[in-house]
Amino acid sequence: MRGRRARTPERADLGAPLTHHLVTVPLDGRDGDVLSGELWSLGAVGVEELAGGLRAAFTDAAAATAARDRLAPGAAVEAVADDFGLDEHRDRLTVERAGRFAIHPPWLAPPDGYIGIEIDPGHAFGSGSHPSTRLALMLLATVVESGMLVADIGCGTGVLAIAAARLEATVIAVDTDPAAVAATRANVAANRVAPDVDVRHGSTERISEMVDVAVVNVTIDGHEALGPTVPPAPIVVVSGILATQIDRAATAHRRVVAERVDEGDWVAAVLRRPSGYGGAGAPA
Repeated sequence: MRGRRARTPERADLGAPLTHHLVTVPLDGRDGDVLSGELWSLGAVGVEELAGGLRAAFTDAAAATAARDRLAPGAAVEAVADDFGLDEHRDRLTVERAGRFAIHPPWLAPPDGYIGIEIDPGHAFGSGSHPSTRLALMLLATVVESGMLVADIGCGTGVLAIAAARLEATVIAVDTDPAAVAATRANVAANRVAPDVDVRHGSTERISEMVDVAVVNVTIDGHEALGPTVPPAPIVVVSGILATQIDRAATAHRRVVAERVDEGDWVAAVLRRPSGYGGAGAPA
């Protein structure tokens, strides 16, 4: 995204105050990673680990209530202002290493030999410490080359967009959540890659360019919804999925798994067009 686009006109929409709806879900013997994945799939914009449970933030009250009813019947749904301290764990954050990259908060420096990505976690988003983000970073470093155009679909805090820009690519970053768009723009500016990253409020409909790599770090439901609309890039990096869901993700994107990396129950993969690919986003 090398210094070419103006910011999009919907920027004014981001000035509206936001309310987050918090749901606290006890583990009750359930696997925390699996439970976290369920919360993301139900529309959470942030998930925080607590002692004995998880706290999820939603920007939509109905989604919060549905998640509560499914995973924690009887729990309260708490509405809080956008500046509520959801990330009280900030003081405990450390540097997260992911392949060639080191994700660090503004008050910590990256270690020597790593490509630093400075991320202020904000109030409703993670710090890049989730396995899905680390795995996607590892794969991006193997497929992104200088001069490429990369699409980051569901950019969140902008970690993956910044990483691609650090690899000297030009990036289009999109997200449907205004708070994510604002967080990405702030982090892109803090990392001094704003000329190379065009942040747009929306989804794949905002991308008309032919891209070289698309990275999609969303839950499996998101992959299945977005797959047919992702720009027809030669390479799609998928993350945010459990190992048991990799075949579903490949099918959603009409591609085959060329490479994968795993961490615990989570997986990310490089998807490529199958042999005999007939164009127009579908195999022959």
